Amino acid sequence: MNDSFPNLGRCISILDRLMRMYYDRALAEFEIGWGQQFYVEYIYDHPDASAQEMVECIRVDKATLTKIIKKLNEIGYIEIVGDEKDRRIKHLYLTDKAIPAVRRIKEIHRSFREALQAGLSPEELQKTEDVLERMMENLNRTVWHRMEE
Repeated sequence: MNDSFPNLGRCISILDRLMRMYYDRALAEFEIGWGQQFYVEYIYDHPDASAQEMVECIRVDKATLTKIIKKLNEIGYIEIVGDEKDRRIKHLYLTDKAIPAVRRIKEIHRSFREALQAGLSPEELQKTEDVLERMMENLNRTVWHRMEE
């Protein structure tokens, strides 16, 4: 069997860097970039989300999430509201200031996907997404298992 991981890893790394550059440039006027756009969009799509929900969905550690929530709160993009029944739970809501950023994020997603999928058939795209999803799940189980040890 051909050991093609170095090429696969290189491709993933290049895609990651290009995506970061694409999103960072397109979001520069909104005080956020690649790292924060996932959270802004998640809260927009899931008003009343809790930090724990975001940890599970986005698969980020709590310390990173805490820093991002703090930044988004400082720039006025989210409001943090304590739960009436359980003070440990904080609910997150977007402010009106964040709505133009969300609209831009959605536009960037569309344009990025168009650029990414150029020349690929719907079948190729679906197969690629399926394989990447499985690879992500494989690695996620390995990484999170090691972090818990």
